[in-house]
Amino acid sequence: MITGIGVDIESVNRFKGLCKDKHFLSLVFTKRERDYCQRMKEPHISYAGKFCAKEAVMKANSKKLDIKDIEIINASNDKPEAYIKRKKMKSVHCSISHTKTHVIAFAVIEK
Repeated sequence: MITGIGVDIESVNRFKGLCKDKHFLSLVFTKRERDYCQRMKEPHISYAGKFCAKEAVMKANSKKLDIKDIEIINASNDKPEAYIKRKKMKSVHCSISHTKTHVIAFAVIEK
C-alpha cells in the first residue's frame, strides 16, 4: 500500500555555483553523497539530482525530516536508494531524471 508520494523539480544552473560552496554542500549533503557527486564529469547535475530526490522523499514522508537526515546513494546498478538517518529504507523508492537544464525526482513510500 502506498502511503506517500513526493515530487520535486530543480534547475540545474542553480547548482553550478552552489556545488563550489563547501559550507552549503556540508549542510545539505552527506560525505558519501559529496564523494559520489564529485566523481562525476558535471557534479552540479548530480548534486541537483540528489537534492531533488531528498526533497521528494521529504514531501512523501509524513514525519518531519531534516534534509541531511535523508541520504540518496546510488546502488551498484546506479539505482538511487534512500537512507533515513543512515538506515536503508526498502519502503522508499526513488527515481531521478535530468536534462542539461532541469532535474526531476519522484519518491514513493509504501507500507
